[in-house]
Amino acid sequence: MGKFIRTATVAGVLGATALLAVPAASATPTATGTTGRAAPECVTDSQTYEYGRGEIKVCVENGQARMTGWVEDLLPQVGWWGGRDGACVLWRVTFRTTSGTEREGSVMACPHLAGPAYKEFDFTSDVQNITGIEKMSLTTSVF
Repeated sequence: MGKFIRTATVAGVLGATALLAVPAASATPTATGTTGRAAPECVTDSQTYEYGRGEIKVCVENGQARMTGWVEDLLPQVGWWGGRDGACVLWRVTFRTTSGTEREGSVMACPHLAGPAYKEFDFTSDVQNITGIEKMSLTTSVF
């Protein structure tokens, strides 16, 4: 009887250990967020300013980022340097990488350079070895 109890106890401990190990073994590592905690695979943001507005979603997988969303220039007068603010509107994303921080901009809404005032984008970032997203901001750029 004592041998049966020991065998049942060992089997129970091994079974419980196996059940506890499954979630940890199946968990996938994620990029580190700005707070130092594990960040979700995708980060979204939307911002509106007097010069423009937009939404962005950045998904990081295997060290590369897919960037999707839209931007709109709200001061869009057409013609070279004719915009009321003289600037294009874009999302700027700062990534943390294995070699430091790198910044990248999205597709621009640039009506004063003969582009549309509203622009959608969906592309894979050129930045490699991404470990996290440090900052996303809607901004302007003058050429």
